[in-house]
Amino acid sequence: MKVLWICCNETIAEDVMECLDSSGLSGYAVWKDMLQKDNVGGKTHWGDGVFPGKNWAFMTCGDEEKIGCAVKRLEGLRQEPYVLEAGLEAYIWEAESVFEKKS
Repeated sequence: MKVLWICCNETIAEDVMECLDSSGLSGYAVWKDMLQKDNVGGKTHWGDGVFPGKNWAFMTCGDEEKIGCAVKRLEGLRQEPYVLEAGLEAYIWEAESVFEKKS
């Protein structure tokens, strides 16, 4: 099983949700109004007058095929200039279920 973690500016959160919703995943968690400090790329978002905007974070788990589908959709989204300007990051790692699945 794979975990996909996504962080994006709030302005493209709906686009990210469309990518996840169309990937066959069973669901995902969302953290709204996440603040981010960026020391390199100028994408700091504190939700104030100096660093306006906030981020959303998404996390989902799924098999390699479904996570791969989501990543391909996100890669396509990332080709859009407005997405590059807003900011979109994604990370994948391996996961194991803590609980056994019930039938």
